[in-house]
Amino acid sequence: MPAFPVLTLWLDEATERTELNGVPVEPAPGEGYRQAAIAAVVREVQRLCLDAVRVRVLSPTDETWDMVVTANGDVHDATVADLTPEKPQRGPRRRWLLLGASTLAVFALGGLGTAVALSITGDSTPERWVVPGADQQIPVALPEAFSGRSAWSVPVAENSDLTALDTGHILSADPDGTLTARAPETGRPVWRGISAPKDLTSAVHTDWAGTPSLVAQAGNELRVWDLRTPEDGSTVPATTIPVEQGWRVEVRGARPLVAKEHWIVGIPAAGHSLTDVVIPAGSRALTVTGDNQIITAAEASLYTVNADGTVAGRVSFTPPAGASGAPVVSWMLDADHALLGWKTEDSSTVMAIIQVQDGVTLATAEVPQAPDQRQQPLIEAEGRAAAFDTLALTWGEGPMLRPLHSFETSTIDGATAYGLAGRTDPASLDLSSPDSIPQSWETFTDEDPAPDLVNADAGYVVAETLENTVLYRSESADTPAADPADDSKEK
Repeated sequence: MPAFPVLTLWLDEATERTELNGVPVEPAPGEGYRQAAIAAVVREVQRLCLDAVRVRVLSPTDETWDMVVTANGDVHDATVADLTPEKPQRGPRRRWLLLGASTLAVFALGGLGTAVALSITGDSTPERWVVPGADQQIPVALPEAFSGRSAWSVPVAENSDLTALDTGHILSADPDGTLTARAPETGRPVWRGISAPKDLTSAVHTDWAGTPSLVAQAGNELRVWDLRTPEDGSTVPATTIPVEQGWRVEVRGARPLVAKEHWIVGIPAAGHSLTDVVIPAGSRALTVTGDNQIITAAEASLYTVNADGTVAGRVSFTPPAGASGAPVVSWMLDADHALLGWKTEDSSTVMAIIQVQDGVTLATAEVPQAPDQRQQPLIEAEGRAAAFDTLALTWGEGPMLRPLHSFETSTIDGATAYGLAGRTDPASLDLSSPDSIPQSWETFTDEDPAPDLVNADAGYVVAETLENTVLYRSESADTPAADPADDSKEK
């Protein structure tokens, strides 16, 4: 099921009006507005030659929910329920699209039959997607769990960075500098953007004022891409937001923010712009919630600030011993967990992992060499683990902070980090144990790197060849080799 594009469906039940990606949907004679909305989505799914597509539904009542709609007209509710007392589930309203959905298959324009990967050429002629560079020898040694033959491989830009979005898609830079998200199983491009940044570790799939977006900081600017593919399938341009010296960008959390000077914080607004909000003086902006409220941290309090600058709530937390005043460094780990740091009298840094929803402290540690605020951590949200140059942490079961000595992390999978021990030897390191040591594997040469990415039981490495730079995907060493007679794979 592709993560991109994400279609936006506007639903106004009072006026029985719907819009798909801003275009009004007109029901046919005898057709209800709900069926017309789904039929419009189905036509778009088939125009894109996809099996299914994600849809974000918006309404005048500020309710939002997510659906998956297939090319045959089947509709599935994909909204993650929040059953907290403050946010009761609104299931009956958003299930309107599920009622009778199976009868909508008559609107499908032929169906796609058995699944086959398709792409669209410039003249909208569908063609079979050929998995590129399968069963190629990978020129560097990977950990023993991974095969030495590629599941697929594609040329990428020299020194291309690599990351996995929370959808599972693999993000890299093409040789021409285009930012490309690929389906992990086939290497098929599903979305492209202009102006790939050098550092993709900070690239995050997020919600920008209701628009599904990709954001990344690139030097003195914040780049924002709309993840909704244009109707003509063209490459998406980046909106650039200047970041002046002394400003701080936080891309993780429910929504990004730009912390400016004089207690002013820019939060996402329509059109990939920012709205400035004044936060309580002496506090540090941490994140923006899905309700467009800012969470800030003071000496022993977490404030919730509305978009008009009024304080909507306050939660107390206990700062670690030796801390005073507001934290001086901070990073969001996910939507509800933050890493905070305070300078102490002896010039070291005391750090804490805090739950921003209730102020619970999960772990603290005094760190002789704290990360620089400008460094973006490598974060494995599912495994609840992260690593900087000098620090690793986990915030799941058994949360802790531990220093990293002479281990350069390139990727994290679960709670296992992969990188270079002693800055030279490829190795893995268990971040869930404070006493673990790097475990190396046999390499072909002394110059072999660690994998650039390990995600969902697959390893990825970017390596130089005689002709170009190539991104290889390696699957489990136990995966059966491809059938040489299978003409769906390029040799």
